[in-house]
Amino acid sequence: MIQLVAILSVFVLGIVFSLIGAIKLKLAEKLGIDDAKVGGLISTLMFTSIFVVLFIGPLVDAWGHKPFAILGFLLSGAAIFLFSTLKSYKGVVFACILLGVGGMCVNTVGNTLMTVVLFGGQNAPAALNFGNMFFGLGAFSTPFLAIFLIHRLGLSKTVSLIALIAFAPIIFALVTTTYPALPPAGFDIANAVALLGNPAVLVAALALFCYVGLEASMGGWITTYLTSVGLPAGKAGGILSAFWIAIMASRLGTSGVISPENGVTAILALALVAAVSIFTMTATRSNALAGTAVVVTGLAFGPIFPTIVGVTFSKINPELYGSVFAIIFAVGLLGATILPAAIGILSKGKTIQKSLIVAAVTALALAVIALIMGRV
Repeated sequence: MIQLVAILSVFVLGIVFSLIGAIKLKLAEKLGIDDAKVGGLISTLMFTSIFVVLFIGPLVDAWGHKPFAILGFLLSGAAIFLFSTLKSYKGVVFACILLGVGGMCVNTVGNTLMTVVLFGGQNAPAALNFGNMFFGLGAFSTPFLAIFLIHRLGLSKTVSLIALIAFAPIIFALVTTTYPALPPAGFDIANAVALLGNPAVLVAALALFCYVGLEASMGGWITTYLTSVGLPAGKAGGILSAFWIAIMASRLGTSGVISPENGVTAILALALVAAVSIFTMTATRSNALAGTAVVVTGLAFGPIFPTIVGVTFSKINPELYGSVFAIIFAVGLLGATILPAAIGILSKGKTIQKSLIVAAVTALALAVIALIMGRV
């Protein structure tokens, strides 16, 4: 049962992060807002998440996983339901704030719990690769569910159904009794603060700044890139789906072979593959090669996030996993706010294809950081 709580936590996180993108066209029509204000909703979710995760992480270490699993499923479901009922932009901004709080609860619970309850608690990188496949499943299935149902049921009923899916795992969170025990000596906030000077934590934070920024950039710009090189919109959307499937597949595939011992080598190799594939995207004039490079990038991306977190956890006392995750994920979210915007700004007066050079250089920077990670 505890394994279900961990896996369903990251599944719901996938729903949280994909919801606005999945319903943005109909939501904008309902609220009478333009793309800039839709972007404002996404920014609200991201900035809320950055600040909230810094508090949730240490609190999970102090109070345990159960209260935040319950709170996360409750708030995520409630926030999504508000999207179906509220009719004002300010109201939906509030829903985004609530969604950020709920999302960071399930995020922290899922990613810290999986390392303890999967693979016997002995292989954090493998556990996180396997578990985070379900994050991809949540993020991938939400847009498909929205597309399929909105034309049949309308926006309100569709979003209400997604809210129910996000809320339902609270049953498992409530009835599960086998959560990890709190440390006998209690939680000392000084130990959490001291992590800010831990080289392993700081290097992991830089690595996630690069990786989360890369994933957000690819997810946000792939269809624009593919249509700019001549692919029709429908095919571009299909390749974007293949990108996310590749991420899920590579996480599942590597969960059987990844370990704390080979994790840094894997990050280095995968970052280099991603750099080459993104450089290829910036240079090719072939539609087929462009699509292939996108899918290869997804395959390379998949294991990087869970392996960075897992390798870092393997160097830290499990009693501080929540605090560690709070620091490194908050920095990762900063990357997700800065890098996609930088690519967009650079594309003005150029093409999105040429501006992806920023992503390629970031992948190379991640490879360099992986080398440092192996030494701290």
